[in-house]
Amino acid sequence: MARKTSPQRRLERQRRLEEERRRTQRIRLIRTVGIGGAAVAALVLLLVLVWPEPAVGNTSREAWDLPQLDGEGRVKLEDFRGKPTVAAFFASWCTVCEDEMPQLLALSQEIGDRVNFVGINSQDNARGLGDAEKWGLAGVWPLAADIGNGNGSARSVQSFGARGSPTNVIYDENGKVVHVQLGGISPSEVVDLLTELTGFEG
Repeated sequence: MARKTSPQRRLERQRRLEEERRRTQRIRLIRTVGIGGAAVAALVLLLVLVWPEPAVGNTSREAWDLPQLDGEGRVKLEDFRGKPTVAAFFASWCTVCEDEMPQLLALSQEIGDRVNFVGINSQDNARGLGDAEKWGLAGVWPLAADIGNGNGSARSVQSFGARGSPTNVIYDENGKVVHVQLGGISPSEVVDLLTELTGFEG
């Protein structure tokens, strides 16, 4: 059996070293991916655990009295008693609101005066009048500015745990919160919730 020459041994040694280097790189990559995946999973779990639950049925903090967004008067929850009320909290930077608010406006016009609809510009420092006008809400819905607390706009945050926009709150005819929707809602969902929770007959 022929003995390997020094160049052959060097080539084999280099080949083994290269294979070992590649194996080490693969192991490091697998570990990095595994650690990254575990970190993402832990973050998602943490967000789920700390995300605030909607405050449903607690009326002690929800009897709001807010300045008009499009005028000098006030918009008060107590003024809407006697009928179910849908309070739609929106913001000028909310992309979901672009589709949702015109749909809720159309629903309110279809339902007529059997349900109150109120638009509340929130987490926005009252910058949403232009959007309310663009969506056709101005002059049709009462519009309020959720301002005057903390960051300048806090009812949806402090009372309902909203971390973004939109937030939709449904009240019964007595002004009691019966449902809080953190995030988008469709007109059909609004009708179903009104029917189930307030006795509304669509």
